[in-house]
Amino acid sequence: MASFPTTVKDVLLELSSYASGDFKDESIRVPRPADADYSGFEPLPATPGIEVPGLLIRADRSAMADGWRMVTGAFALNGDMENAALLISPDLKIVRAWTLDEIPVDELEPRPKFRKLVHGLDILRDGSVIFAFEGGMSLQRFNSCGERDWTTGGGFHHSVTLDDAGETVWTFNGTGTIAQVAVGDGAILREISMDAVIAANPTIDILELRRLHPNDWGKNTRNTEGEWMPEKYHFNDVDPLPATMAASFDGFRAGDLLLSARSLNMVFVLDPESLEIKWWRIGETQRQHDPDWLSSGEIAVLNNRMSRDFSEIVAIDPVSFRKSVLFDGRDNDFYTRIRGKGQILDNGDLIVTSPQQARAFEVDRQGEVVFEVVNLKPDSETVNYVISELKWLPRDYFEMEAWKCPLAN
Repeated sequence: MASFPTTVKDVLLELSSYASGDFKDESIRVPRPADADYSGFEPLPATPGIEVPGLLIRADRSAMADGWRMVTGAFALNGDMENAALLISPDLKIVRAWTLDEIPVDELEPRPKFRKLVHGLDILRDGSVIFAFEGGMSLQRFNSCGERDWTTGGGFHHSVTLDDAGETVWTFNGTGTIAQVAVGDGAILREISMDAVIAANPTIDILELRRLHPNDWGKNTRNTEGEWMPEKYHFNDVDPLPATMAASFDGFRAGDLLLSARSLNMVFVLDPESLEIKWWRIGETQRQHDPDWLSSGEIAVLNNRMSRDFSEIVAIDPVSFRKSVLFDGRDNDFYTRIRGKGQILDNGDLIVTSPQQARAFEVDRQGEVVFEVVNLKPDSETVNYVISELKWLPRDYFEMEAWKCPLAN
């Protein structure tokens, strides 16, 4: 069985990363918890030609939400480690696998596959996927056959979110740039720099929290700008407000952007036209990820609580600022120091992705786990592969007649 690393240089780099504690390959794998118990889990059946031996589930099929599930990350796929997206049918069978990779852009070579991780992916109704890597150099669209439709070079990362019409995606390109990209051809339609956002919101000084102010040695100089500290924003999510939910949010309109700035412990709402920050909140979460609009008029956030004892999913009322806990991580040993996703389903179930534990699970309204998936590295007792996201989709989401490669019966 082929595996990674594949060269002497890679072996030495891997050994040195472990020896130093740097874990340079943390993108795709994490230590397996010493007390991990995978009894009761079973392999996912798959369509012929797809083998993912490390992906295990346990499920209460009568209680879990009906629909498709999309799981992305690094997997032991068909005898090798691959960055991939796997589509799981409503009857819990892997029916399609997209092996996700990059091609050289502007004469630059992409990183090896085990030094980057799929971090930001959305799937269209025609079965095509648009995705970016953490550590990658492009945004790409693959069709339902897994063939590359287009590649747009750039430092895209963390989040890829379709708009209401399915015609564009919102993502990040570089350290402080929000980007809107055309689904059809990958053209960058709009870029919003944080310099422009700061200029448009001069009284919201929290945006410059990580800018240093130079010592002028008593000169009392004006209009000086200091250097930025590393990770000045660390944006990790951008979601446009769906038109179907806009009436639930007083003062916001369809298309307003909900953003997470991890370095600032900040969640905020931006008007992409005027660049006005309409709402912001800091201090309710610690190194958070994945804020989402809720039909209740609240904003859900995965609160990582970095370096603490557990993570949680919370809801914030943007009017009263009241915070409530939707899922307490102590209830299911949920803790992901970095990364992570949460999804509230129409039936009230909650899907939680815990990348640093290589697991994702669905809990019902009573807090009972009704579906769970874990991602093991085969033939290892100490290492798991990372799950980037488990996403639920309604049974009628796909327009199967538009798929270039239909699913097998």
